[in-house]
Formats: sequence, C-alpha cells, structure tokens
Amino acid sequence: MVDSRSKGAQFERDIVKKLNGFFDDNDLSFQCKRNLDQYQAKNLSDIEIPYHAIECKAYKDGWWWRPEWWTQVKESAGDKIPVLVYKFNNKSPRVCLPLYAINPEWARDNDQTAVITMDQWFTVMQENWAHYANS
Repeated sequence: MVDSRSKGAQFERDIVKKLNGFFDDNDLSFQCKRNLDQYQAKNLSDIEIPYHAIECKAYKDGWWWRPEWWTQVKESAGDKIPVLVYKFNNKSPRVCLPLYAINPEWARDNDQTAVITMDQWFTVMQENWAHYANS
C-alpha cells in the first residue's frame, strides 16, 4: 500500500527538480526547495518561487483537479500567483493557474483559470518573468 504523504513528498521533490532545471536553463539565479513548514502550519504552499505559490497534488485516480485544491492554493498564495500542479497515476502533470499569469494584461482574477502542461507553464514563466518582476 502506498503512503499518500510519501507519494506527495516525492511529487513535490520532482517538481522542485524540474523548477530548478528551468531556473538553470534560463539563467535565473534562484533555486527552490520544498516548504517543510507546511506540515506544521496552516495555509502554507508546498513550494514558493518568486511571484508564485505552488501547491502539488498527486493522486491515484482521476483526470481533473478538485475545487478544494484550488481553494487551498488561493488561500496559501497571499499576493503571489497561485499555481496548482497535479498529476494522477500514469498521466502527465498538469498546471492550473489564473489567466492573468498567462497574459499579464488581463484582470487579476484567481477564479478565471487555465490548465496547461508543465512545458507550457515554463514557457509562460519564461515569457512573463520580467513582467512579474516589475509588477
């Protein structure tokens, strides 16, 4: 039987590794790590990177994110962009984020979302990193 906490922690480590690869590939002088305080305190994201608060979910079955996951990431994000990275067994990870994270000219509304692939999210961040820094 799979321990759900261990499965979640492993997924978070995988996402951290991918994010750090993204930062290295784009000459961004930042390295992230898991937020281990999340186990002791409420409303903390799993991973924080500049401008973003990330919640990771890994489950056995399903296809679409659950509304309570999005509520959780919005509550933990504060003034950062909420990002939900989720995956189900034998499926690729998906990223749910507000539309304004994709097009910064759109109104800041955390309830208008899009679901994209990890590679698409990295492209979005690459294209918008300078805008995020100036916001």
